[in-house]
Amino acid sequence: MVAVRRCGCPGEDADDALPEATRRRSQLAALLWGYTRPRLSRIRLMCGPDWDPASAELLELVEGDLLALARRDPAAHGSWREVLGTYRAFRAVLAYRLAHSILTTARLSGSCVEHSRILARDISEQAKSETGVEIHPAARIGPRFVVDHGMGTVVGETTVIGSDCYLLQCVVLGSLRVADNPTGRRHPMLGHRVEVGAYARILGPVRIGDDVRIGSHVLVRDDVPELSRVSVLHHYQVVAGRTDLAVTGVEPAGRDRFRLYGRGLQSPALWVEKRDWNSDRQPVSIIERADDHLLVELPGVTGERRTYMRLNAPDGSSVSLLLTTPHTARRSELAGPEATADR
Repeated sequence: MVAVRRCGCPGEDADDALPEATRRRSQLAALLWGYTRPRLSRIRLMCGPDWDPASAELLELVEGDLLALARRDPAAHGSWREVLGTYRAFRAVLAYRLAHSILTTARLSGSCVEHSRILARDISEQAKSETGVEIHPAARIGPRFVVDHGMGTVVGETTVIGSDCYLLQCVVLGSLRVADNPTGRRHPMLGHRVEVGAYARILGPVRIGDDVRIGSHVLVRDDVPELSRVSVLHHYQVVAGRTDLAVTGVEPAGRDRFRLYGRGLQSPALWVEKRDWNSDRQPVSIIERADDHLLVELPGVTGERRTYMRLNAPDGSSVSLLLTTPHTARRSELAGPEATADR
């Protein structure tokens, strides 16, 4: 019989007698208490003498976040112990859950709003300095939330995030202005199962639908419908549904003309339309059609700063493009890429 060599981890023998879920929750409770203990007397003044940082409700939320990251990030190898012991980005989510609980509990108990904000923000600021991730305590975030890598990620005060969402590093869910933003909702609202790639910025009170994937380095300032994929193609941004139709490149081809490269463009039933911000539609002339490209003409587009065009396939799928006209290309380079979708 082959003997199994034990690793000799501290406390292993004691932990072996406990169910895995109990061990997991015990370690999560210890982390929650670690953030709370230096502030416990002040927190209980705000939230009540029986307030418990490791309540069943809060433990359920942070456990869901932990298991979601362990399951969805291949680098975690499915190990919640590895995530709990090494992933700083998870600590930022755990600290957010705690700070949000303090903020909401204090408000329900009728405590001073200003002092409850200070307490909650104190915890989130500590987590920011330790992890590089800033999540405002007042943001509303659904269960099984994942921040992967995380350094530089910012989630603003009025942000709303649905369940099962996944953010990478340097994602900014922010407001449109640098300073003097209006009060009220000024940050994005993300639906369920939204994934946001590294360095993406979603700015303003826009709505991102369920099951949307936003690629890296995208700047989003308009609503995105559900089931969309948002990406950047040079200065041309594409939002596509679940379809074989795709645009992989765009280039100016003379006055009021653009050449579109991609797949699924050869169908004679494909039609193209120009849309303005009031949702008015105008047909677009297809000058040339080939297996890998279309040459289209949009009369009057040269005088416009941005043009919104949509390709419609016979199966009902579509691809939307936000085009930068040639004479404003330099301005676009300075402003950075933007992404948009049907509103």
